[in-house]
Parts: sequence; C-alpha cells; structure tokens
Amino acid sequence: MLRSFLPKSLLGRTILIVLFPIIAFQIILLTYYYNSLWERTLNRLSRSVSMEINMIYDKFITEQVDETQNKKFYDYYLIDVYLNDSPDFIEKENIKSEGPVISSFRSELSSYIDEDFFVSKSDDLIHLAITFEDTFVVFEFPEDRINTSRNHVFISWQVVSTIILVLIAYLFLKNQVKPIRTLARASEQFGKGQEVPNFKVSGALEVRQASLEFLKMKNRITRQIEQRSLMLAGVSHDLKTPLTRMKLINESVQDEELKKSLDEEISHMSEMLVEYLEFAAENELKSNKLINPIEALIKIKNDVHFQKHNIELEVLKDNDCLVNENIFIRVVTNILNNAILNSEKVVIKTEVSDEIVKVNIHDNGKGIPDNEKENVFKPFYRIDKSRNQNTVSSGLGLAITKSLLNSINGRIQLYDSYLGGLEVAIEIPN
Repeated sequence: MLRSFLPKSLLGRTILIVLFPIIAFQIILLTYYYNSLWERTLNRLSRSVSMEINMIYDKFITEQVDETQNKKFYDYYLIDVYLNDSPDFIEKENIKSEGPVISSFRSELSSYIDEDFFVSKSDDLIHLAITFEDTFVVFEFPEDRINTSRNHVFISWQVVSTIILVLIAYLFLKNQVKPIRTLARASEQFGKGQEVPNFKVSGALEVRQASLEFLKMKNRITRQIEQRSLMLAGVSHDLKTPLTRMKLINESVQDEELKKSLDEEISHMSEMLVEYLEFAAENELKSNKLINPIEALIKIKNDVHFQKHNIELEVLKDNDCLVNENIFIRVVTNILNNAILNSEKVVIKTEVSDEIVKVNIHDNGKGIPDNEKENVFKPFYRIDKSRNQNTVSSGLGLAITKSLLNSINGRIQLYDSYLGGLEVAIEIPN
C-alpha cells in the first residue's frame, strides 16, 4: 500500500531520499528542544515567578499591604496585586485547553501555594486568583515572565532553513536528472523508429558515459539501416532492367497461354520490387502535411481503387484533430488492400477524441491465428493460409505499416473481428 503513495519518477524519489532525512532530523531536533530545553526553561521561569508570588502572598497574610507597597511589587516584579471578591476570569478557567506554558506554571505554583487558586490567560496577561479569607488576592503579570519568546523564532528559523535547503537540493537534483530524462526520451524515440539528433552530453560521469554509448550505438544502427536500405534499393533497382528485357522478350512468344502466364509472373515480380523500394525509401515517405482523419478516411473510401468494394465507414465520435496525411493514408491503404484481398465486406469504425484517434478496420475474411498475430509484423515474414500469403505479397506490408505508425507514436494491434475475420486496431495520439 505504501508504494502506491511513493513517487514514481527518478526526480521525485531522489528528492524523497534527500527530504526524508532532513525532516526526520528536524523532528528529532524539535522533540529534543521541546522535551529538554524549552520545557526546562518554562519550569525555571514558572518556579521563579511562583516564588515571587508566594512571597507577595505571605505579605498579604502577615501584614497590611497598601497601594504604595503594591506599586513596589509592580516596579520590582512586574506583578500587579489587588483584592477582588469575585474575579471574572475564574468562570473562564479551563484546565483541559490550557497549553504547556500555563500547565508548567500551575504545576510549579502548586508546590508553593497550599490554598485554592485559579489561573487564566487573556491577551498577553496571566491572571491568578488565590483564596484569602472571604476574598481573593489577584495577581496579574505579563505572559513573557513565564514564557520565552525565542521558541517561535527558533522554530521559524528551523522551518525557513529547511525550505531553503530543500529548494537548493531540488535545483541540484533537477539538473542531475535532466540529462537522464533526455537520454530516456531519445531512447524511446529511437526505439519507435523516429529521427533522434545527437543531443548534448551532460550530467554526472556515469550519465555522460551512458549517453555517449547510446549515441555511438544509435549511429552504428543508423549506418547499418542505411547500408541495408541502399543495398536493397540497389538490388531492386538493378532487377528492373532484366524484368524489362523479359517483358520485351515475352512479346515475341507465340504461345498465348504461356505468354499470359509469364506476364503474370513478371507483373508479380514488378510489384514485389516496388514494395522493396518503398521499404528501403520509407523515410522519404514521411511528410509533415496534416489532415483531419475523418476527411482522410472519406478520401480513401472514395478512391477509385476501393469504390467497387463493400467498405462501410462508421464515425463513432468526431472531434477537431490533425494527423500526418501521408503516413495516415499510407497506413490505412495498406490495411484495406490486405482486407479486400481476403474478404468480401470491410467495416471501418473511427473515434476521434481530444487525446487519441482510433481506427478499427473489421473484415469477414479468414483472419490470422492468435499465435501469428505478432509475427506478421516482422519484415519478409509470411504464414500459410494468411492474408500475407499470396502471389504478390512480399511480407512487408504490415512491417511498413507498423514502422510508419511508430514514427508518429502510433500503435497497431490485431484482434478477432465480430464479422468473423480480422480486426486491425490503430491508435494515433492527437
């Protein structure tokens, strides 16, 4: 249960590690101050005033005290003394609600005064009434005679110094965590296939080393991908020349059945080479032009290529939103091409909110087994009796689709559709 209340971020946990000892130390210091220094100071001040009151009270008992004598008491001890038959503050006395200052004074006074007495506080004055025959001897004196004004100063300085130390620690820790956040953000973007520029290496020695190693790794992987793409593009481009020659040679074939068969094979190979070239040149397909996803879906549905197919579009929720036009249209088109090749009916359900764009494409085809739904996203992977296994497919369609979605922080998942076929769920942040 405690873990759910603890911070999850590195900065929050580091601040907690620094903050907890500081607060614990302050609590220990306050406890010692209250139980030892402050309490002892209160007891000594209360004892001193109690002894003075006892001496003055004895004078009232043993001899007649006039106004001149009362004035001397005030001049010497800051204690005003007079007789009163029924002081008002006696009715207001509340032992349960009095603080440690009055409690300490009452405890010390009981050691010197045997008669009944009443203690009350109003404003900055302490009122004390001691029974004397049929009346009361009333004592009034400032509260600071039994209390020290340094306690709140001490606590204030302690709180202010704690806040200052915590702020300084927060600023230092924030600067230390910043390069770790930069490294984490760069790792996330690179893992999704997005462009990650070389960032400035900063922070502690270990963080600098990790950042440098990440940049080296990123550059190595980028070079390998570029080399692979260049090789694939070069091979695919070079193969176009012999394919063109094969087309020309095929024109001279007299057997119509053989000629038709060869034409189909050449066409399939040409389409596969186009997919290879598109896969190799994937980064060149990513433009920054934006479009509303509903408008993009209507545009795709009305395309000549899809008009003759049974495709339904259902808008469950519409909202203002913009997505990358080139990537979005390419992704949806790839999925629809697979769907119409393997099914008779396709239903597109879309939901656009402030946070996310959801596009679910259902079909009534054969679907994909659950144990193959992750594998079909691998480049060049094809399974038997699936929508990827046809004479044209190269096994790159879903791999390209997932890579394109990763570049805009999107996701794609496969489920079983209510139509009996496959459901392709796409989610793109708004």
